[in-house]
Amino acid sequence: MLVAPPDTGRVLLLTQLAYENTQSNPLATIFYGKQALQLAQKLKYRRGEAWALIRLGSGFRESGNYPAALQVGIQGLRLAEELRDQELIGRALNTLGYLYWEQGYSRPALAYFFKAKSVAEKSRNIKLLTRIMGNIGNVYAQLNRLDSARHYSQVGYAMDLSEHDLISEVGDAAMLGNIYAKLGNPQLARHYYRRSIQRALSQHVTFALCRAYLGQAQLFREELGPWADSALYFGHKALIAAQKGNYPKGVLEASRFLSSTYAARRNNARAFHYLTLASTTRDSLFSQTKMAQVQALEVSEQLRQQERAIQQAQSDEEHRSHWLIAALASIIPVLLLLWRTIRHKQRANLKLNAQNAEIANQRNKLSATLSQLKATQAQLVQREKMASLGELTAGIAHEIQNPLNFVNNFAEVSTELATELQAEADQPQPDLLTLRSAAAELKENQEKIYLYGRRAANIVRDMLAHARTIGGERVLTDLNALANEHLQLAYHSFRAKDPHFVATITTKLDPALGRIRAIPQALGRVLLNLLNNAFYAVQQRQKVEGGNYCPEVQVQTYRRNKRIEVRVRDNGLGIPAQIRDKIFQPFFTTKPSGEGTGLGLSLSYDIITHGHGGSLRVDSQEGEFTEFTIELPQVPNYKKSPPDAELAEDVAIMS
Repeated sequence: MLVAPPDTGRVLLLTQLAYENTQSNPLATIFYGKQALQLAQKLKYRRGEAWALIRLGSGFRESGNYPAALQVGIQGLRLAEELRDQELIGRALNTLGYLYWEQGYSRPALAYFFKAKSVAEKSRNIKLLTRIMGNIGNVYAQLNRLDSARHYSQVGYAMDLSEHDLISEVGDAAMLGNIYAKLGNPQLARHYYRRSIQRALSQHVTFALCRAYLGQAQLFREELGPWADSALYFGHKALIAAQKGNYPKGVLEASRFLSSTYAARRNNARAFHYLTLASTTRDSLFSQTKMAQVQALEVSEQLRQQERAIQQAQSDEEHRSHWLIAALASIIPVLLLLWRTIRHKQRANLKLNAQNAEIANQRNKLSATLSQLKATQAQLVQREKMASLGELTAGIAHEIQNPLNFVNNFAEVSTELATELQAEADQPQPDLLTLRSAAAELKENQEKIYLYGRRAANIVRDMLAHARTIGGERVLTDLNALANEHLQLAYHSFRAKDPHFVATITTKLDPALGRIRAIPQALGRVLLNLLNNAFYAVQQRQKVEGGNYCPEVQVQTYRRNKRIEVRVRDNGLGIPAQIRDKIFQPFFTTKPSGEGTGLGLSLSYDIITHGHGGSLRVDSQEGEFTEFTIELPQVPNYKKSPPDAELAEDVAIMS
């Protein structure tokens, strides 16, 4: 027959339930902690009340409510100190230290942890000391003091294994992974990340899973670049773990990582989505109201500690004074001297209080100045965005306005010619010569209207092609044949426009190149654009230097390990160094007005990098040569990362 536990036992049972849910379901921790606190207060069970406050602080911290965590944590520490319970004092100090570390306040966190370490060592509380050693390693890692971080984390991890403390073990293992990653040892880092994940999955320890998944994601991005699908895969795993465990700090770190990775992949929509999530989470964690509450609680606690120190000092002075009066009642000069000393100390305390008040005032002024600087920074960023948008809009308007002006002018002249034709046709004896002349001129105007209308349509088409994701079916493509075909096409196109233009064409095509899966229409567009630019460059140099110059365009292909290179080189005018960094920007062109939209190279860059996972770079010497190099993977991987259901739409376009 089961016997119900006493009421005080129910309090401790509820605090234990709160503790066991801290790293997997902080909302449950808060629920059980509140029940334990209410029951302990009803029973006037002060030790149980202190335990409940400490567990509540952990629950509020993990759920992102830092002001509430600090408030109940301080209350728990005060009650533990009143009870003079060393275990409770050590736990409360450790909880407050962890709270400050999670907010990024390394120095106060370290102070609380070393106080907790001293209490645990004096009371020989090994279980508490196990947690504290790993936590000190966390702070040193935050301060980037990696040798100290590695030492304390390794000591803490060894103690975790000895004490069979799973929660501390998986956290310390994940932190050791972070430390070895920073020390440049990815092999050891992966070992600890995998160990942490393997052990944490059984109990779904949220913070450890999030930390280990995110650490693996950062390793893959550093080693393979932002296009590594493994980086996104583990980044999403970290985000999902944090969201399932109601762990806002993990949501913030994972969404920041995903935003920066998608931005590096030039996927602005996904980058903005996760940046918005990070911004919303950060505001919920570190809003000005919450930070003001935290600062107010810190100031209140500092004042309490100062008052306690003053009261203790005054109490000590009173005891000392009474003892001296009783022992030395007959020695008046000594008593007077002691009285004078006490007065000096009191004045020193008053001066110290005044200095503390001045420090608090200066801190408030600095906080106000910092807020103003942040607001100014936000305004400057917004202005820069609007300036960039204005430049882009002006470029689009300029490119389309030129052909539209011609269309309008010829349309107006055509209207006048049509009026003249109508008037002449209405004559009793119309002049056939006049009618034929006007009709011929009208036909010529209509042809020009059609020509410039097509010009405007082509500009709009290029802009739309630049804006949308590169689509099309991927097939096995022979790059040698594709390059040779578009080389001949580009050359004959220039010869059709200028029959006197002659250039030397040189090809060096690697017979072992093999075939790759690609979109041949898209790659053909890139090759045609680069070759047209090359022929244009040598044509312009020929116009400048005349017969002493021999124009030449080269196309070469290579296979290097698992990468394929296609190079297009010309001995034309070259690209000046001051504009070389701008050539891939939309609407930037060096051609005269009407000959280029400035979208060709920008579109080519997107096709190669976004559409095929490769790279496009340029090398040039002004007055000597220009060489564009396309680098493509032999076996590209276009599979989507499993965790993100929304990502499937983006990848489906590329698959």
